[in-house]
Amino acid sequence: MIIIAIIYACLLFFEWRYLYHKKRTVRTYRIVFAFVIFTFLSMEALYFFRDQFMLADVIEMVFDPMEKFIVWSNEKNE
Repeated sequence: MIIIAIIYACLLFFEWRYLYHKKRTVRTYRIVFAFVIFTFLSMEALYFFRDQFMLADVIEMVFDPMEKFIVWSNEKNE
């Protein structure tokens, strides 16, 4: 978790430096910082709940019906 925080701190620093040198508006700062904070919290939540929440299960739930349909249609045509 600490490594994720360090990476996001570096990312936030580089984003802030870029926005400052390009003289972006306050709205742009808010959008960029909100996105970085949102993704940081999402990554931390995924790391914290990695035992309860498996991304592979979600991917399987979404794509399994399509895979069964593709296999079924191939078997039907043969």
